Amino acid sequence: MRVFKLMLLFVSISLVFSQTTISYNSALYDVGVEFTRRTVNDASFDPGPSGEGNFDFTPFTTGNENTFASVVYSASIPHIGDCSVTPNYILYHEGISDTLYIEGWGFFNVETAHTEGLGLYGSSEDTSSGTVSELWGFNTSYTPSTYFPINYEDTWTEITESEWTAAQGFLSLDFVNNDTIYNTVDGYGQVILPSGTFQALRVKKLHATRSVCDNFLYPWDTMKRYFSYDWVTNEAGFVVTFEGPKDSTGGVPDSTFTTGKLVIQISNSALGIKEKQVPASFELKAYPNPFNSSCKIEVHTGTKIEIIDINGRIISASNKTPIIWQPDESISSGVYLVRATAGNETITKRIIYLR
Repeated sequence: MRVFKLMLLFVSISLVFSQTTISYNSALYDVGVEFTRRTVNDASFDPGPSGEGNFDFTPFTTGNENTFASVVYSASIPHIGDCSVTPNYILYHEGISDTLYIEGWGFFNVETAHTEGLGLYGSSEDTSSGTVSELWGFNTSYTPSTYFPINYEDTWTEITESEWTAAQGFLSLDFVNNDTIYNTVDGYGQVILPSGTFQALRVKKLHATRSVCDNFLYPWDTMKRYFSYDWVTNEAGFVVTFEGPKDSTGGVPDSTFTTGKLVIQISNSALGIKEKQVPASFELKAYPNPFNSSCKIEVHTGTKIEIIDINGRIISASNKTPIIWQPDESISSGVYLVRATAGNETITKRIIYLR
């Protein structure tokens, strides 16, 4: 009997030590870090029961992909001054399709013990009609969204109240959101991603969101509840989110859903995952990046350098290297492409200009 008890004790200790602790990783929040997410709508996936598990997301090879980059603070970023505190972590995203150009920033306060969402600003332009739609919102009161370190069976509640504005032309709507998220770390084990295999914790979340608008033309007062799961690693932070169906009837949402919206991190420059390398003799450098006054561009001698805007227009060209690009007043903030051509070889690099 004593031997049996000792064996049980050994198994219990082994299980405890097999569970991951997620700590604050400053490298994830450095300026210039980029990561790409793939979104799969109506994905079929079984999160499984609580406790230990292996979670394989490699079968999801297609979906909408979006890249985000952490950028330096600039007072010219739209509405950044509306944050309740000055953000020390800013995410930038831009996307181009056949008919839309989308641009946005997310604002955060990141500390060694916790992270807090402060707000966001985003805009979309219909490139055929020129119509611009905008959305911005900022938390007026909030609790931390994540506490470090994170351990198995940890629980915390995130409560935020935020004010939002949606605008298009002369029309705008103001509304208020109240969000409560009940977090429980209910699982641990391996998460298998396109970028590798990592030890992870799984966070089960119950969301309760009330949105109120008292505009006399478009009034609403809605309450939605739903469950989601997040997988978080030490190396790349929150790497997967699986979001279940929303319930607006006042009932209890299903926490055992197997169909929902799946968002997977497929690359992260903080992990050393890089794009295809080019020969050292034909390496394109641009720094600082992002920049707000001038950018130095270096490449192999005898190379043509072009700077191109999001519409494909060449706004600067040179056969000399290095060059110092100093945008004039006619150049707006945004993402530009540096294209270098030498013989039959062409390489490109994205740069971000913040006025």
